[in-house]
Amino acid sequence: MNDVPVDRLMSTDLTTIERGAAAADAAKEMRETGVGSILVVDHDGTLAGLITATDFVALVRDNDPKDRTPVEAFMTTDVVTVGREDTVAELAEPTAHGYTHLPVTDADGKPIGVVSTTDLTAHLSKAR
Repeated sequence: MNDVPVDRLMSTDLTTIERGAAAADAAKEMRETGVGSILVVDHDGTLAGLITATDFVALVRDNDPKDRTPVEAFMTTDVVTVGREDTVAELAEPTAHGYTHLPVTDADGKPIGVVSTTDLTAHLSKAR
């Protein structure tokens, strides 16, 4: 159960946005796709950051939500990532520290998936 590799539970239908995009565009994309996080990428597709619903709460609290704030101004940049062959057991530490979305990246730092606490919970409930 805990030795299952991450790539068996990650979502691969990624929602991404470039770092210079407006916050309003990121919010619209998240709403339209029904996701709880959006991966921020550089022009070459490398992961630059992550935005979650919690980040938007802070943005709205601190700014006018209709402004053209670029996503790079409020994205999380010290993103904890995992590799496709990491195991469920290795997700315990980041999720224990409150991370709810863990991007899965390849060796070049490009996102190939996302594992959420919802994915992890679903996996663990099936294993019982």
